[in-house]
Amino acid sequence: MLQLKGVAKAWNKGTVNECHALKQLDLSVDDGQFLTVIGGNGSGKSTLLNIVSGLYVPDAGNVLLDGEDITEMAEHRRARWIARVFQDPLLGTAAGMTIEENLALAARRGKRRTLAWGVRRDEKLVLRDEVARLGLGLEDRMGSKIGVLSGGQRQALTLLMAALERPRLLLLDEHTAALDPKTATAVLTLTETIVEDYGLTTLMVTHSLPDAIKVGNRLIMMEEGEIVFEAQGEGKSGLSAGELLRLFHQAESLSA
Repeated sequence: MLQLKGVAKAWNKGTVNECHALKQLDLSVDDGQFLTVIGGNGSGKSTLLNIVSGLYVPDAGNVLLDGEDITEMAEHRRARWIARVFQDPLLGTAAGMTIEENLALAARRGKRRTLAWGVRRDEKLVLRDEVARLGLGLEDRMGSKIGVLSGGQRQALTLLMAALERPRLLLLDEHTAALDPKTATAVLTLTETIVEDYGLTTLMVTHSLPDAIKVGNRLIMMEEGEIVFEAQGEGKSGLSAGELLRLFHQAESLSA
């Protein structure tokens, strides 16, 4: 589904502050795989997500999606196939619009715009059913402005909006980090449900070692722009947070 071949990215090149965020990175993500990415500050995990989304263009290497080279493709064009949920719940929705209107916009991602009426009656019924799946009771508030909702409710709706049109790839950028622990757990559980129900290939960056172990079927650890540890299947589920923390500190000490 997703391939990165020899991808490199550096900042402040030619200066004393030169920093290599990614170093000839090779990574393949299979169709339907849920990959969690961990690493310290400056490890390259956010740069990885930004290159995949199209926000950054790599200095070297190629990015392929379903075999198509999208290395030079603009971010807004990739949005037809790649959906992203950010850390800040306020970034994924339009506060002044209703729940229904936000979802209708998400349902039109990548489609040709027309002058037809905003939200058709049959479309309203479909969107209401989708919101009901969240189990938050928001299907009875479809006409409410999304700006009055809590951060957790907005993030849950952002997740649904990202998945609505079955993107080829879902990017989760520390999407529970700004929520309180109880809400973060609920949103993470909802994430697993949506990813499984919609059959999405997913790339999730997180700082939480327990979440990285619990969620998904593959894990990679990054340090100084390189993948320094990988686990999947039973090797991943059998990890403990303590063991992963030990590996994390070991990688940091080796790079120091």
